[in-house]
Amino acid sequence: MKFISINIEGDKHFIRLFPFLKNQKPDVLAVQEVFESDLEAIKIASGLKKYVFYPQADVATDNIHLPLKGPWGIAIFANEIISHEAFYYFGHQNGKLAPFINDDPGSIDRVVLAVKARVNNEDFRVATVHFSWSGGPDVTDKQKKDYLLLKQFLSKFDEMIFCGDLNTPRGFEIWDDLAKKYTDNIPMNLDTTIDKGLHKSGKDIRLVVDALFTSKHYTAKNVQVISNTSDHMAVVGEIERV
Repeated sequence: MKFISINIEGDKHFIRLFPFLKNQKPDVLAVQEVFESDLEAIKIASGLKKYVFYPQADVATDNIHLPLKGPWGIAIFANEIISHEAFYYFGHQNGKLAPFINDDPGSIDRVVLAVKARVNNEDFRVATVHFSWSGGPDVTDKQKKDYLLLKQFLSKFDEMIFCGDLNTPRGFEIWDDLAKKYTDNIPMNLDTTIDKGLHKSGKDIRLVVDALFTSKHYTAKNVQVISNTSDHMAVVGEIERV
């Protein structure tokens, strides 16, 4: 199963992203920071037939980060999606979507999305997140609290392919706790998944924050991170059932 996970930063990198997806031809695609209004265009570029989307914020007021295009969140694409389940581990009070606030990006809703995708008559359990933001490598109290709820949700599933932008790097407690339960498939020789040429900070940020974890039911091969696709590098690999 050809797999890709990528934080696409809204619609800023489509000139690079769409040709990349058309060339890669993924069987399953997980995206973070995606606008609901762009899902159909991504579906066409990826060649996949189905998707499930859950929003984390309504981008409707002026800000320096994103265009005003409404619901923005995470999604998983595949040709066959048998079932899905999602859980808001922060926010989403009374079912109301949080606004995207320019000076408080940490206040948005946070959701984990899990799907069962069928590829070549085999089922794969895939979950993705755009995890709570900290603004630096150190794990915050809010992240610790949110992680306990996220971990509780993931524990419901015996098998799992877990991916996404963790906003907390390898070598710190949340990533390392996940690595105790799952296999960390990001190559150990890598020290960043941030594309300094496209990231808005312009800095050479040496942090691995984009994850691909698998339970013992799967093996991941030929995993790499590919630059010049978004401000976060795309995580690409081949996943097989054991």
